[in-house]
Amino acid sequence: MENNNGLFSKPKKNKKVNPKFKYLALSFLLFIIILAVFSAFLFMRSIDFDFNNIVDRTTAEEPSDTVSEISQSYSVSELTGKTVYLFMITNDSSVADFGFIITADFDSKNITVKSFDAGKKLADGKSFADIYEGGLIDELKQRINSDFSISVNKYIVCTPTQFKKIIASFGGITVNVTQAVNYKSPEFNVILDKGEQKLSDEFVYKYLAVSSDTERSRIMCDILNGALTPENSEKSEVLFKNFVNNCKTDISVIDFSNASEKIKIYSNAEDKFYPTAIG
Repeated sequence: MENNNGLFSKPKKNKKVNPKFKYLALSFLLFIIILAVFSAFLFMRSIDFDFNNIVDRTTAEEPSDTVSEISQSYSVSELTGKTVYLFMITNDSSVADFGFIITADFDSKNITVKSFDAGKKLADGKSFADIYEGGLIDELKQRINSDFSISVNKYIVCTPTQFKKIIASFGGITVNVTQAVNYKSPEFNVILDKGEQKLSDEFVYKYLAVSSDTERSRIMCDILNGALTPENSEKSEVLFKNFVNNCKTDISVIDFSNASEKIKIYSNAEDKFYPTAIG
């Protein structure tokens, strides 16, 4: 009989598991369970124990790469100083036609506009046009100072063509036409309906030219309102270059640089005061 000892081997005895290993395994498993429960608790707490909040939060929250802008607030309360401007329009032959005294008084929080007819005779028989003849701006400033009891700080003089180029740089101006205009002359015609409307540079000038002094002051207030806007304050440097290239003025680049922040604050301020017509 063959010996089968080599065919069937005796089963090996299992080695005993180290009790310390059992303890470590059980401890690790218990730690995992506690961590999972704690994480689940934190997650549920974050959604206020309501799975519907998962959808709400996903749709309500903006992407993480979206930066929300914090709008800066502006107030005219921080503005100070007072400047008086002489703004005069001549005809194409450089004879003074009409002008404005514009006072920007940030101390008193007001801007006033007074128009004058440069051809009107004064007490001594002269007119502002006579005084300005030959470009005598200093003499004109002195006479305005005495006649209006006001000290002019800066001047601007331009022809109709130059004035229209300045207005064109703003893309036209919204003006309130108080009465319908139907004016015809050998020089030009102008027809305007009553009401607030945006006028081109051509019609802004014509409307000024055919209006009374009182109406001109009011129209200039509309022009200032249309020029001093947040949009225009952002491109004030370009507008200033166009301005100085189309008029005679003693407003310097330094003057503009010093005033640019003031212009931005005024244009954007929610509590801004608006120009008013006087006289």
